Amino acid sequence: MEAFNKRLAEKTTEGFEIFIDYLDLARFPSQAHIDRSVQYLAEKYAEAPPDLLIPLGRAAVPFMVKYRELVAPRVPIIMASIPTPSFAEARAALANTVWVTTAYNFTRTLELARRLQPEARNLVFIGGASDYDLSWANDARRELEPYGDRYRTRYLVGLPYDEMLREVSQLSSDTIVIMSFVFTDGAGLPQVPPDVAAAVANVSAAPVYSPVSTFFGRGIVGGYMDSFEAHGVAAADLASEILSGKPVAALSQQTEPAHRYQVDARELERWGMSSRNLPADTVLSFRTPSVWQQYRDLVLAAALVFALQTGLVAILLIQRRRRRRAEDLLKESEERMTFTAASANVGLWQFDRASNQLWATEHCRALFGFGRDAPLTGDRFLAAIRPEDRDSITAWFRDIGRTRSSTTSADFRVAKPDGQERWLRVRARANLDGRSAANQVSGIFIDITEQKAAEAVAAEQHQEVAHLMRVSVLGELSGAIAHEINQPLTAIQLNAQAVLHLLAQEPPDLAEVRDAVDDIVHENNRASDVIVRLRKLLKKGERKSELVDLNELVKSTIALVHSEAIARRIAIEADLASGLPAIAGDPVQLQQVLLNLLMNAMDAMAVTPGALRRVTVATRRAQAGAVEVAVRDRGHGIEANGETRLFKPFYSSKDHGLGLGLTICATIAQAHGGKLTLANHADGGAVAILSLPADELLAAAE
Repeated sequence: MEAFNKRLAEKTTEGFEIFIDYLDLARFPSQAHIDRSVQYLAEKYAEAPPDLLIPLGRAAVPFMVKYRELVAPRVPIIMASIPTPSFAEARAALANTVWVTTAYNFTRTLELARRLQPEARNLVFIGGASDYDLSWANDARRELEPYGDRYRTRYLVGLPYDEMLREVSQLSSDTIVIMSFVFTDGAGLPQVPPDVAAAVANVSAAPVYSPVSTFFGRGIVGGYMDSFEAHGVAAADLASEILSGKPVAALSQQTEPAHRYQVDARELERWGMSSRNLPADTVLSFRTPSVWQQYRDLVLAAALVFALQTGLVAILLIQRRRRRRAEDLLKESEERMTFTAASANVGLWQFDRASNQLWATEHCRALFGFGRDAPLTGDRFLAAIRPEDRDSITAWFRDIGRTRSSTTSADFRVAKPDGQERWLRVRARANLDGRSAANQVSGIFIDITEQKAAEAVAAEQHQEVAHLMRVSVLGELSGAIAHEINQPLTAIQLNAQAVLHLLAQEPPDLAEVRDAVDDIVHENNRASDVIVRLRKLLKKGERKSELVDLNELVKSTIALVHSEAIARRIAIEADLASGLPAIAGDPVQLQQVLLNLLMNAMDAMAVTPGALRRVTVATRRAQAGAVEVAVRDRGHGIEANGETRLFKPFYSSKDHGLGLGLTICATIAQAHGGKLTLANHADGGAVAILSLPADELLAAAE
């Protein structure tokens, strides 16, 4: 009304008498009240009919459609602040009428909330219990329906006032709250919607939004809205035209003031939201002016005076401050460096070759068991090192500074005075910047005892697992191995019986006896070879490196699985290249790899037709002097994307597999300087390739 009166006064100097009547249809919707209101208005304006009637609000539309001829017949009408859907429904029923429409856009308001709360997962709509309130709730439900799959949506509509406040106070922080009109609560009590919106925003555990402009500034974050002031201005412009005599038919039948995003800066700060997420045309209200905006001139003057004073003081004290600062920085830097090194279990040291004097931090002394005040020399440092490491460290220390390399390191053991043995790593570099470069050496000592212990435990555990895997594979071959041993034993028994029979003859046939005894010796050696191979595979111990004939290793491994292959009706073919160089490695570990690959190849052909059950083992020279063993099966091959998972621990494509065999095999190959790869063969099945460096390459690398 204030905007209407002000705008009308700007448009014309003519005076108008304005009457205001409140129907309160939202609070008093009964027919009795409506009938009394109609009678009152008809009688009030019977003697002096108004020149213009301006009904306001959505509830006025059905009232004017039904009772216009009783209240103000033939009087021009401006229907103000009418929702666009109501205009579309009633425009034909109200002649001689122009409309100032609005749209409470819940969709645009939700889009604003989505920008400010991109992580929100819940949506809550709040509305009242009156018919007027419910009409807006129904509009909102239709608009928000497309968002049902993005949010868990609740409609708190028609609740008693206290229950409504209690519900919103218990919401999670990832909730968007949309507020509509509450003229009447679920208990039938009348309410003032802006006051309800303020109360909800005050207790809500999540930000509140609304497209209703009268709620703005009372605790809601904002929304997509026009304003009642804009509606008053639009109605005044139309009223000026009508009162000046312009026909209603000549005017635009619908006028809609511009909508825009409006946001309360105080609420953004309250909820920790960033204004950078707002749409470009958003009006940000209630911003607190900065000190600069309020007191710019005063701040500039004070800053200028302060700058002049600071400059004068700085000129007087600059030399003194520089000197003190340099001294403090040097001391602080030394303390920080010492503390940081001690925190990381690192000791700092510096050695002067010319004087044989060693400077070390307190933590560095503690690593060797030296006292805080004990004098340190290079000889005392060497005396603390275990005798078996002393010569190598002396030679290493002597070489520091002979090259331009930046840093060098070595590991050694020390025996502290209390008898405790510790592993230390020393890193050092010579100062090559000055004239006496070679005499100054500095570096660090790092306690790596726990690291060495962990490496020893890991190595021992790896050996245990590898041994268990060998035992597991041999367990699978137990029946075949028993058969392999039983064959020569049976032959020995038969030949021994033949010898007894021949010796019982008169005279005995010594030539036949000699042949039978030779067969006994041969079969005994055959059984002995099987047992020796088994004992080697079952033996535990540290890795031993020796020269290995790869072809002989392949033959020995094929012999181990010979009976198992026959039992599975699988043919094993060997294609061994001649003249292969020897490789350096542990024959037991390498045979474990070959045995595992052969067993995997036979397992892969469990469902392969009998005629195709064939495993090929080939050796060959590779590039760069390496040698390779290729084990190919004719099975189903490796499943898609399986190559990347085969070497991961505990992954197995077999129902009975532990998923450790290939992992251990790959580790053994890497420990020997080689690698193990698996891939599908172009002609079907899979092929595993073990690549190992030849002995001459390994020797060159060492």
